[in-house]
Amino acid sequence: MNIESQAAATLLDKGIKVRVTAPLLFRLFGRQDINLVIRAATGGTINRCNDLFLSTGMTREQLPDLEDMEAHTLYKQFTPTLCKIIATAWLNSFFFGWLLARIVGHWLYWHMSMPQIVTSMKVILMLMVKEGFLNTIRSAATMQMTAPNLSQINQGS
Repeated sequence: MNIESQAAATLLDKGIKVRVTAPLLFRLFGRQDINLVIRAATGGTINRCNDLFLSTGMTREQLPDLEDMEAHTLYKQFTPTLCKIIATAWLNSFFFGWLLARIVGHWLYWHMSMPQIVTSMKVILMLMVKEGFLNTIRSAATMQMTAPNLSQINQGS
């Protein structure tokens, strides 16, 4: 296995961290924020997140050329569902996703800022759609960024 595919496998296994304000119990012990590690989702988690996203009824026509009032309306209408999608992807389990996704999503709704929600959704989409991630790894492989570069000039014998 070459180095680029090992790097891709390691990134998918370790996940990507997103910083969030810590719950009250953690803040009592001095921890102000925590890292939610979002890993590559299983097939069931992807289906559950897709069902949640499709239940919003959001269309492409709603997104471009938003005015302020329309943006506030979309924020109010779709943010709780997006937070539930983030919670489902973070839990990444059939039982815990079914049991805790609504509670964790509600907690995330009150403790994540809009840039954090957008960043988390971008991470989730990147990890759920493998094609974009694999294209990045393929382009890195063609550039041979991890090839050893021992000297600036060719040495002759």
